[in-house]
Amino acid sequence: MKKVLLTGTTGTVAHVMRQELGDEYDISGISIARMDEILERDQPTVWKEQLDAYSERVMEQVAEAARGQDAIVHLGWNTRDENWQKGLDPLNIAITDCVYRVAIAEGIPRIYMTSSVHSFDFLGGDYDRSESIPNVPDTRRDPFGVGSTSLYGISKRWMEIAGQYYAKNLQEGQKILVVRLGGVGRSNRPYRADGVWNSHRDCAGLLRAFIECGEDAPSFYIAYGVSDNHDEDQEPVFDWRNPYGFTPADNAHLLTDE
Repeated sequence: MKKVLLTGTTGTVAHVMRQELGDEYDISGISIARMDEILERDQPTVWKEQLDAYSERVMEQVAEAARGQDAIVHLGWNTRDENWQKGLDPLNIAITDCVYRVAIAEGIPRIYMTSSVHSFDFLGGDYDRSESIPNVPDTRRDPFGVGSTSLYGISKRWMEIAGQYYAKNLQEGQKILVVRLGGVGRSNRPYRADGVWNSHRDCAGLLRAFIECGEDAPSFYIAYGVSDNHDEDQEPVFDWRNPYGFTPADNAHLLTDE
């Protein structure tokens, strides 16, 4: 049985992945250490010392848990202070960097990183709504590509760019998938007929397909983690196609509670 490590193990997405895939994989999890531990233990007074000490602590924690794993799924994120509606926590970026570095150094075959649909400003009017939003920079209206919805989205975009950078350092057989995750809820029911909903089986299905993908799959890829949400007159908001042979099974327009 393959071993899968989840960071951010107390969150909703981790709960869903355990529930859906717990019989197929040996799933373990960790909650990322907080800066408060470093401040209380070492009492560094300079920001650079605080950041270095914190990064060292996170890397030690992740390395210990990741050793011998077949896949790592990075879900850990401080959403209390940074989410799509407000805020910015630079430690989220530092943690992401630590996870990339540890996963590559430990030779973990499958590195799954959770970005967000908010890395692309789908809430604005800067894209062509007659076509699904692509997973590559959309330059149809702006030569620099469409921006993010928020600072949170920018942090997630950084995760994607960092993955592209670190892909150059991958060992043989290692692969990175950065998933622009949509809305995953505890109830597994869409609140409305929108394009961001991601059902439990679709959320788990993409992860399964990535873990089991063959060596011909790309070493680095960005995919949308959403269900096949569309009505008869409109394509899905996001182009969920991927190189792992996974097709989402659910559609918010058919299951909405409204």
